[in-house]
Amino acid sequence: MRCKTLASWALGLCLALSALPAWAQTGGGALRGYVKDESGAVLPGVTVTATSPELLTPSVVVADQAGLYRLNNLPPGVYVVQAELAGFATQRREGILVRAGQTFTIDIQLNLSTLAETITVTGDSPMIESSKPTTSITLDRDLMRAAPITSRRLFSDALDLAPGISSRNVDDGVGRRAYYFKGAVIFSHVFTLEGAPAGSFLDSSAHSIGIGGDTVQDSELKLSGVDAAAPTGTGVVMNVVAPRGGNQFKGAAVYDYQQVEWNSDNTKGGSAPGGLPTAQSVNQFDFSLGGPVMKDKIWFFSSFRRADLTNGISRSAFNVQNVQANDPNFQNFDNFMESNQPFVKVTAQLNSAHEITGFFQNDRSRYSSNRELDNTPYLFNSTGGGLYHGRVSSVWTNQLTTSFAINYNDKRGNDADTYADFDVTGPQRQVHQDAFTNAGIQAGTGALARLDNPDAISLSNAHMTLFRGDITYYKTGWAGGHEFKAGIWAAPTMVRETTTQYPNNGFVLQEDRYRDAANPSAGYAPFHLRYRTPNLVPTIHERDRDIAFYVQDSWTPTPRLTANVGLRLDFIKRHDELLNIDRQKSTAVQPRVGVSYLLTEDARNVVRASYGRLYEQVNGRDYIVTFGTLGAVETTDIYIDKAGNRTSVVTPPTRGVDPNLLFDKNLHQPFVDEVSMGYSRQLRGQMSIGVAVTRRQYSDNFAEVDINGIYPSAAGQPFGGFGRVDPNQGLILQETNATWTQVIVNAVEATFAKNMSNNFQLIASVTRQWQNLEGTWNPTDPARFVQPDAYDNNRDLSQQLFGNGDDNTLNGGGRESGAAYRPFSVRIGGQWNAPWGLSVGGSYVIQAGGYVGPLLVQLAATDPQVTRFGPSTVRLADGRTQPNPLATRLRFQGPTRSDGQIRNDDAKYMQLKIGRVFKFGSRSFEPSVNLFNAFNTGANTQWNVGANQVYSPNYLARFNRHPPRSVQLSFAVKF
Repeated sequence: MRCKTLASWALGLCLALSALPAWAQTGGGALRGYVKDESGAVLPGVTVTATSPELLTPSVVVADQAGLYRLNNLPPGVYVVQAELAGFATQRREGILVRAGQTFTIDIQLNLSTLAETITVTGDSPMIESSKPTTSITLDRDLMRAAPITSRRLFSDALDLAPGISSRNVDDGVGRRAYYFKGAVIFSHVFTLEGAPAGSFLDSSAHSIGIGGDTVQDSELKLSGVDAAAPTGTGVVMNVVAPRGGNQFKGAAVYDYQQVEWNSDNTKGGSAPGGLPTAQSVNQFDFSLGGPVMKDKIWFFSSFRRADLTNGISRSAFNVQNVQANDPNFQNFDNFMESNQPFVKVTAQLNSAHEITGFFQNDRSRYSSNRELDNTPYLFNSTGGGLYHGRVSSVWTNQLTTSFAINYNDKRGNDADTYADFDVTGPQRQVHQDAFTNAGIQAGTGALARLDNPDAISLSNAHMTLFRGDITYYKTGWAGGHEFKAGIWAAPTMVRETTTQYPNNGFVLQEDRYRDAANPSAGYAPFHLRYRTPNLVPTIHERDRDIAFYVQDSWTPTPRLTANVGLRLDFIKRHDELLNIDRQKSTAVQPRVGVSYLLTEDARNVVRASYGRLYEQVNGRDYIVTFGTLGAVETTDIYIDKAGNRTSVVTPPTRGVDPNLLFDKNLHQPFVDEVSMGYSRQLRGQMSIGVAVTRRQYSDNFAEVDINGIYPSAAGQPFGGFGRVDPNQGLILQETNATWTQVIVNAVEATFAKNMSNNFQLIASVTRQWQNLEGTWNPTDPARFVQPDAYDNNRDLSQQLFGNGDDNTLNGGGRESGAAYRPFSVRIGGQWNAPWGLSVGGSYVIQAGGYVGPLLVQLAATDPQVTRFGPSTVRLADGRTQPNPLATRLRFQGPTRSDGQIRNDDAKYMQLKIGRVFKFGSRSFEPSVNLFNAFNTGANTQWNVGANQVYSPNYLARFNRHPPRSVQLSFAVKF
C-alpha cells in the first residue's frame, strides 16, 4: 500500500510540475547540424522538423543565428527530417536512425528556388557520436533477439557484446550472468530504466535485476568518457529505453521452451574433465501490447514476463566424488528460479511544450542458490520488487529545455516467503580432507563438501527514493555555441535493513576432517565448532543519502570541435542506525573533461579524448555496509587439534568498542581516474569502425586495518601482542580506505558495427587488457612483515576487487579468481533477414581464462621463518588467548605474487538462431530454433576455494562450467 500511495503521489507531483521548470536523463537521442546555402553561408531562421512514428507530435526547432539546429530528446526510432525557409526549396531526408543517448550530426544544404518544391535527399544514416567524448555502443531489441547470448534472454545480454566486459554465469547456479569491466566489480555498474535505478539498493548487480525482453527497445552502454550528468559509478553505465506505444495498437507474444533433456554433456574435455554439466531448462513467456489511449495525445505500452527456469549445478568430477563420499544418499538436483515481471508505461503530450511519462515495473523473483559442494537444497533467496517512475520533459523556448523525474524503488532481498516450507535441523557441516595448526588454531585444507543446512538465514528489506533532473540552455555567440546543463541527482533515503537468524540455537558450523586423510570411510573428527549468540539479531540498518549537483558545458568553438567540461559533486552520508553513528560523511568531487573533433566536415571521422574521476556508487552491498555486521553478536570458536586439545577463541561484539574507532574519520567512496582516447570512422554501407585506448587507476578502495595489534617497526621482527585500544581483545578492525595501493588497468579495444541495411546488421569487438598493482602492503597485513618483497602482482587481483580483501593476503581463503581479470576477449553478434522469410542470427564470444591467484605453500610449524615472529598464540590481559597474526605458516610460493599463476580455460561459445517468418497482412508468426554453445565447449570460468593453495586437495580445482550445447524452441507472434 505504501508503494502505491507513493507512486500516486509521484505521478501527481509530476503533473503539478508540468508548468514549472524542471530537470533528467531519459535516454533520448539527438540530431544537430548546420543549415547552409549553396555557397556555404549559414542560414539562420530555418524551420527544421523531425517526424517519426515514435513521436506523439513532431519536434520543431528553428536554426539559430549561426545556422545551428538541435533536435533533442528524440526517442529511438527512424525519423524524417525536413528543413524549410522562404525562397528555398524544402529539403527532406528520410530513414534517419536515432539511437538512445546518441547525438548525430546531419548538415543541411538548402537551394534557392522560386517554386514550392521539396527535394528528397538520400544517404547513409549517421552512426558516429559527434558531440561527446563518450565511448558507447547502442543495441536494439531486434539484434538481441536474433543474436541470442543466454537461454534466459536477459536484458543484460547486451553487455556480452560490449568491449572490455568480462562475464560468467553467477556461481549461485541459477543461470544469471555476472559482469566485470576493466577492474570494476559486478555491483559497480549503473543500470537504469529510462533514467530510473533498475537495481536494488540491496544489490545493484545485473543478476539481481529482471527486465522482460519486450520491455527493451534500445540499450545504451557508456563505456568511458561519461559526462557529469551520468550517475556516479565506476563500471558501465547502461540505460534501457522502453517502447512508447503508438497511434496503432500493436502487440507481441513470445514463448521460449527448453527441456533439460535437450542439453548435451560438455564435461568430457577441458582441463578438468568429468562431473555434471550446467544443464538448463526454460519455460518462459513474454507478452506486450501498446497503442493509443488518445491518438496523438496519450500512448501506453505494457509487457509481462513469466519465467520458470532450472539450472544444473556445475560440479566437477572431484566435487561429485567428495559429495557422494560424505553423503551416500546424495542425488543430483538443480536450482530453480520463478519470476513474474510486469511493466506498464504511459506517455502523454500535455501540449506542444510538455510531455509526461510514468511507468511501473516489478521483477520479484524467488530462486535457490545451492553450489557445487552442497549435498541437498537448503539455500533459498529472493530478489527484486517494484520501481515507480514519473517524469516531465519541457521545451520552453528554442534555447531552454528542462526535465524532472521522481522514482521510488522497493526492490529488496529475502522475506518470510523465501523460506516457506523449509526447516533447519542442525549446524552446517563442512568436511575437509585434513586440518593443521596455523597461528595457534586449527585450519582446514579446503572444504570438500558442505552438508545439510545454512549457517545463517537473513531477511533483507531495502528501498530508495530518487529525484533527478536537469535544465539545459543553448547559447550561440560566446566564442561559439554552448550547451549549458545544470542538474541535481538526489537520493535522500537509501535504506537497507537486514535481520539475521542463527539456526540450531546458535550452533551454526561444524568443520570436520577425515580421521585418515587418505581414507574417507574411516570416519570424521571435528576440528572447529562455531557458536553465535543471540540467535536472532538485527545485523544491518543502513540509512544512506547521496545528494549530487552537476554543471557542464558542451562548447563548440568551431563546427568541428566540441569541448566538454563538467563537474559533479556528490554529498554522501552513510548512517548506521544500530550504532547511531555516521559511518561516512564525504564529498565526492568528480571533474569530467573531454574533447571531440571531426576530422572531416561530414562527421564521419571523429577523434576524442577524455579524463574523468568516477566515484563508486552508494550501494547497500559494498563493504562499508557489510563491515561490522556481527557488531551485536558474540562468536565462540572452539578448535580441536589432533591430540584432542581444545582452544576457545571468543570474539565479543564489536559494539563494545567505541564505534567512532571502527570507522576512519576520513572514510570516503573509492574512485577511479580514467583517461581514454579513441577514433571512430563511418564507412559506406552503414558500417563503422572504432579504436580506443583506456587507462584506469582504482584508488582508495574500502579496506580494513587492525587498530589493536602492536606490530613491529620492520619486517622479520616478532609480534608485540594486543592492547593499543583494548588489552582484553584481539584484532579490532577499522574500516578505512586503501590509500596505500592502486589497481591499474590498461586496455586497447577495436570495434566494428553495421546498422541494419540490406537486411543485415553486425557488431564485433576485440579487447586486450593488462593490470597490475602499484603501492605497498596494507599496514597490518601479515605479508608486510613476513614476506615483504612479494608485493608485485600483475595477474589476478581479486583480493582488491570487492574491498576489505587485503588485510591478510596470506589467509589462504577463497578468491573471486578467474573471473574479473581476463587478458583478452572477442565478441560478435549479427542478424540476417534472409530470403524466403528466413531469419538467421548468431553470436560468438571468446574470453581468456582468468588467473588462479597468488600461490600459497605451507611451512612446518617449527620452521624458523614461523617461530621468529613469536609464539603462535597471544595471551590477553584477561587471560584469554588469541592467534598471533604473524605466526602464520603460509607463504607465497614465488618471489612475487605474480609468479606461478596459470590461467583457467579460455571460454569459447557460439549461439545460433534460424527461424521462418510467416506474414498474414499486418500480423506475423515466427517459429525458430536456437542453438546455444553450438560447439559444446566446456570451459570452467572460476577457480575453487583453495585452488591457489599448493597444500590443499583443492589445488588447481575449477568450477562453474559454461552451460553445454542445448536446443531451444521459440514461437513469436506479432499483431
